[in-house]
Amino acid sequence: MHQTQTDLMAFAARDAPLPPGAALAFTRVGGDPGFDLPEAIRRCAPRRQATFASGRKAARDALRKAGHRGDPIPGIAEDGLPDWPAGWLGSISHSDEIAAALVAPIGGVRLLGLDVERIVTAEVALQIAPDVMPERPLGQPPELEVTRAFSAKEALYKALYPLTRQFREFSAAHVDWSGGGPDRVTLSLTEDWGADWPTGTTFDAAQRVAAGHVITILWR
Repeated sequence: MHQTQTDLMAFAARDAPLPPGAALAFTRVGGDPGFDLPEAIRRCAPRRQATFASGRKAARDALRKAGHRGDPIPGIAEDGLPDWPAGWLGSISHSDEIAAALVAPIGGVRLLGLDVERIVTAEVALQIAPDVMPERPLGQPPELEVTRAFSAKEALYKALYPLTRQFREFSAAHVDWSGGGPDRVTLSLTEDWGADWPTGTTFDAAQRVAAGHVITILWR
């Protein structure tokens, strides 16, 4: 039986630890999402429309899987972040090919970060490594290591920015894979990220590799 990219990614992430009541969904970018786009998005370039629609479709699918009743499609809040249904927290990510969403009911989780990244080429890895992971010597081959570091830090940003409304550079966190095996990564803040997340705070995240992508799931 032929398996699509989304099938492979969902299978790879099937055993990833999730918050209580959470659900994860994947969908391909493109095609008819089955709902109308907001007017502001309809004025955007076709690629932006496609990634937005696919991300919202994944969010709707994840909310349904998690037991949310109705047909929820997160809108756009005034600050540009997804406008999740009352009582729910979520995170959306996409590459050029795949969109994904992770949702959980508020109460069992305080922050949630999801990132999906296409594994970069060796050339790109060498270019971005000094910014993405200045704290680590670059291993060989660098493609997967750099993509994993990039994805981990993106997931951390997606988890903390909605709480703090503060941007940080990649250097704001160190990555370490030594403590939990190849599918776990620990991020340590090298500077304060808002009042509740001081320097030295650590976050554990799960990572999976499938269909040429890295998937990072971070929550607390």
